[in-house]
Amino acid sequence: MKKVLSIFTLLLIATVYSCEDFSFLEPEPKDRLTRDIALSDLNGVSSHVASAYNRFHGFGYYGQQFILNEDALADNVNLLNNTGRYVTQLVNAARAHNNIYTVGYQIINDVNIALAVLPDLAAEDPARASLLEGQAKFARALAYFDLARVYGYEPSREVAGFNTAVVISPEAVLGTSNIVETARATNTEVYSLVKADLQSAISLLPATSTNSPYLPTSSAAKALLARVNLYEGSFATAAQLAEEVMTETSATLSNAADYVGTFAAANHPEAIMAFNISTLDWSTVDGVNNSLASMTNTNDPSRGLNSAQGVLRASVELLAAYEPGDVRRDLWVATTGPNNWEARKWNGELGGFREHIPIIRYSEMLLIAAEGRARSGNDGAALTHINRLRTNRGLANSTDTGAALISLIMNERRVELVLEGHRFFDFKRLGLDITKAAAQGGNPVPYTDFRVLAPIPDNALGNNTLLVQNPGY
Repeated sequence: MKKVLSIFTLLLIATVYSCEDFSFLEPEPKDRLTRDIALSDLNGVSSHVASAYNRFHGFGYYGQQFILNEDALADNVNLLNNTGRYVTQLVNAARAHNNIYTVGYQIINDVNIALAVLPDLAAEDPARASLLEGQAKFARALAYFDLARVYGYEPSREVAGFNTAVVISPEAVLGTSNIVETARATNTEVYSLVKADLQSAISLLPATSTNSPYLPTSSAAKALLARVNLYEGSFATAAQLAEEVMTETSATLSNAADYVGTFAAANHPEAIMAFNISTLDWSTVDGVNNSLASMTNTNDPSRGLNSAQGVLRASVELLAAYEPGDVRRDLWVATTGPNNWEARKWNGELGGFREHIPIIRYSEMLLIAAEGRARSGNDGAALTHINRLRTNRGLANSTDTGAALISLIMNERRVELVLEGHRFFDFKRLGLDITKAAAQGGNPVPYTDFRVLAPIPDNALGNNTLLVQNPGY
C-alpha cells in the first residue's frame, strides 16, 4: 500500500496555523483520493499541500540522507561503524549521490494539483485560499531548488556549457492520460521559477504563526530566497534578504552558554523553518535504522538511543577547523574510544529517536549576510555579521578583510552548519573542487568530474523520451 496520507501527523505539535493547520483530515490512503474528492473544496486542496510537506520528512530527503550526504560527499565525516551506510558516498563512488528525483516531483505534483484548482475555490474562504497558495509555493520552490542543485550546475558555474537543470512540470498529473513529456529546463529557468514562487509566498504567508517554524512564514520564504540568491551568485541581494529576515523572524540567535543545549531541546530557538518526524512517519524499527540520531550516535540507553548505529564520526580535518574556545566543538564527544568523535547535534530528544529538524536557522542568515557582503565588497558589514556569530560561539572578533575574511566566513559555515546538509553544496555552488578527508584518500574530486552531479534515475529516463542523462553516466 502506498504511504498513508496523514494530515494529523504533519502537525502533532500545533493546533492553529492562522486559518490552516492541515489537521482536519482523517488518515486516508493517497491512492483512494479520487479527483472529485481531492479537488472539490479547500479541504481537498489542503490535503495535497499537507502531503507535499509530509514527503519532505522521508529518510531519503530531509529525514536523514539529504542532511548527512553533503558531509559524507565532502570532508567533514568519516566512517565510525560500517553498517553499509554512507560507505560509497564517502568515496564519491559513481551514482553514490543524493537521490531525490522521485520524491521531489511527487511534492511538485501535489502542489500543482492544489494550485490548479485554488482559483476556482478561493471564494469559499479567500484568506484560507491565500494561505494555502503561499504554503504550496514555498514547498514547490524548495523542491525545485533542491532538484536543481542536485542534478544541475548553478548559473554561471556550468562545466563545458552544460546549463541543463531539471524538468519544469507544466501541469498537475492526475493520471497517465495527461502526462506530458518535457525536456529539462535550463538552470536559469528553474531558478527564475523558484524565485517567483518565493516572492509570491512572501506576500501570501503570515509574518508570525503559532505553528512556526513547522510551516513557513513570510520570514521563512524570505530566508529560503536569501539562500537561493547566494547559490545564484547574487551576493548583495542575498545579504539584503538575510538582513531583513533577521529583523523580522521570531527565531533568535543562541548564545555561547546555551548553544550545545539548544540541540537537545524539543524546539530549537534558531529554527526559522523546521520539519518534524512524527511517530507515524516511520515503522517501529525506523528509529534505529533510519534516524539522524542513530546515524550520528552510538548505542546509549541512558539517552534513549538503544541500538543506535553510530555510522558517522567527525573527520580529523573538521575537528582541526574549530578554534580554541569554540563552543561548537563541544557537540563532538569521544565515548567509544580515541578519535571516535560522534555528534550531539541530532539527539532524538522527542523519544523513539524522533526530533524536529531545523532546515533554516538564524545563524545561516548571519552567514549568508556576511558572505554576501564580503563577496560584494563590503567588508565592514561582513565583519559585523560574522563577529556577531563568533561572539555567540565563544570566539574573539576578527579583523580580517578581503580574501582572508571570505576564507574565515567559509570556515564558519563549515563548523556552524556541519551535519545540516551544506558542506558539499558550498564547494559546488562556488565551482570549487570537492575537498576530501585524509581517511578517504585526501584526493579532491575535481569540480569538472561528472560525479559532482547526481544521475537522473533510469526509470525517469524510460518514462520521458525527451529527458537526457547528465554527462558521464
